[in-house]
Amino acid sequence: MVKLRIKVGPKGQILIPRILRKKYGIKENDYIIIEANDENIVIKRAPSINESLSWLRERKKESQS
Repeated sequence: MVKLRIKVGPKGQILIPRILRKKYGIKENDYIIIEANDENIVIKRAPSINESLSWLRERKKESQS
């Protein structure tokens, strides 16, 4: 597990370090998902539209089998 201390900007913005963006395939204009619970905030890469469509097609194929 990697822990990084990142400063929050005046508008509440944070910068995801390049090494993490590269590792998780986060590119400019991509979307992310933020999940929050009582103790934590989790940032995840949101699937692209193409990834979501591929996933749906696979589920459809599996249900037709």
